[in-house]
Amino acid sequence: MHFVPIRPDMTERLATVGQKMLSVAIGLGDKQSPVFQAVSHHLGTPGSCVRSQIALHAADCLDVDTQSALAMATCCELLHNASLIHDDLQDRDHLRRGAQAVWALFGDDVALCSGDLLLSSAYAALGEVADTSAMPRLIALTHMAVAQTIRGQVPSVSPDLGDFDGVSAYLAMAAAKSGPLLSLPFSLIFSYCHRPDLEAVSASAVRAFSIAYQIADDLADLDADARTAIGAAGNIVIVLENAGGTDRPTAQAQAVLMARAKLAQALALANELPHGTAAILSDLTARIAHILDGYQ
Repeated sequence: MHFVPIRPDMTERLATVGQKMLSVAIGLGDKQSPVFQAVSHHLGTPGSCVRSQIALHAADCLDVDTQSALAMATCCELLHNASLIHDDLQDRDHLRRGAQAVWALFGDDVALCSGDLLLSSAYAALGEVADTSAMPRLIALTHMAVAQTIRGQVPSVSPDLGDFDGVSAYLAMAAAKSGPLLSLPFSLIFSYCHRPDLEAVSASAVRAFSIAYQIADDLADLDADARTAIGAAGNIVIVLENAGGTDRPTAQAQAVLMARAKLAQALALANELPHGTAAILSDLTARIAHILDGYQ
């Protein structure tokens, strides 16, 4: 699913984030190395930059200086792209954003190292925040998000390690797989501004949104997922179909209702956030709702 920039004035700053990603990851490296070529290839087709949009929007609402806002946005985007490279390798997806996936073009070993490089680069990006006293908190939050994402990713590629027949198991996996890296932009900005009271609310809101986002993604990928054991085990429509003994159209309708309930929960929680920081989640929620309309 692709999201355009939420505000027109985001476009220039998102381009700056993209430049910073390249600079941090490959600026000092050997340009002829397969790893650096792979990273350049992957970052050459940018996505929606949802996580950096969240960071920049929240930073605007809380009057964070431009340098620090860009540093935290870049960190979040580097982590997301590292996860995409590793996801494609694990899932054996050949395409990413309309281009060849890194593993398909450069091989498994280069893909693994490329994802690791972006992961490491994310921590380096945080080094540009203006208030260096915030660094320990920001690093700890970043590590926590990465660790939670890893724990969520393992069951999705190893069905034997989890109970994929239960809906509750799916919900936990969906939240853990995408929630932490979507929550991180809020967490970094709020921590930087000494507002830890907002972190728990934003994390709960993003957790609910992440489940709805994953369900919408599953609906779009249903045909492809149904062709593989791992894909079928992790797709909510097939999970509901197996759990309830229903046919696929009924399970699909149930999945849409479940996603809408999670969107409503996310929106209610987001509205507890101050200073206009709820606006970006409200916008993203509306976009997912529009996508779900296509499955009615």
